Parts: sequence; C-alpha cells; structure tokens
Amino acid sequence: MEKEAKLKKIKVFSYVFLALVFIAGIVIYSNLESNNKVSAEIAKAFTEKSNYSHGDELKVEIKNKEGKNICFSSCYPYVIQTKNGTWNNYSYSECSKDNIAETCIEPNQSKAFAIILNEMFLKTSVHRLAIPACIGCVIGEQFRVDKIIYSNEFEIK
Repeated sequence: MEKEAKLKKIKVFSYVFLALVFIAGIVIYSNLESNNKVSAEIAKAFTEKSNYSHGDELKVEIKNKEGKNICFSSCYPYVIQTKNGTWNNYSYSECSKDNIAETCIEPNQSKAFAIILNEMFLKTSVHRLAIPACIGCVIGEQFRVDKIIYSNEFEIK
C-alpha cells in the first residue's frame, strides 16, 4: 500500500513538473517572439505631409528605437524611391568622397532633415525614402549598411 502511495505521489509530481516545463517554454517562446518584433523596427522615418509639389521642401524625421547609435552615410544618407508596381531607386551619380558614417542618432533620440524636391529630377507619382543605416557605428568610421529604414509613402504632384 505504501508503495502505491509513493508511486502515486511521484506520478503527480511528474505531471506537475511537465506542466511547469511546458508553461515555462511557452513564456520563453512568447518573449523571444515579442523581442524579435521590437528589434525588427529599429527606427521610424516619417514625412511631415503625404502630398508634395515639385520644388517643395520635404521634411523627414527619424526616431531611433534601437539601443545603439544608428548612423547615416556621408555619400547617400537617403535614396528616393518611386512606386511603379515595385519600388525603384532613382539613380545617383557616383560619390567622389569616402563613404563614412557622418551623422548619428543616439538611442531614443530623433533627427530631422529636409530635402528640396527638384522638379527636373522627380516624377509625378508615389514615393518613399529608403534610408541606409549603420547600427552601432561611430562618426568617421567606414559606413556599412546594416538596415534600411523606409519612410511612409508620399505623393509628388
């Protein structure tokens, strides 16, 4: 009789232990998933308006949500893209200087810059900015693209 009671206790403890391991696994998995979602968006870029005319000044603000600096290229801190079924970059001339990390944003900070929308350069259509970012870089070091930050879509009329 005593053996049966011990076996019953062991069986109950085994089920409780397995249930706790299962619950812990679910909690750990859900935390990993939520961390991946947060780190997927290291920064957010958005324009002041959604409609612009040729010659307007487009102001864009970038917010750093990463725990490290994010830095931008001295050659091409942004690329303007146009939507024609897929997103296509406007082509730029070759950069004649070293491509280094020139401007950085500290964690949880913002930076804004302005672009004059040159009518000879831009088509009338839907656009967005693609902003190459170097995560954890320091001003003056060789620029590398770790992530591309996309702005909201905007229309140029």
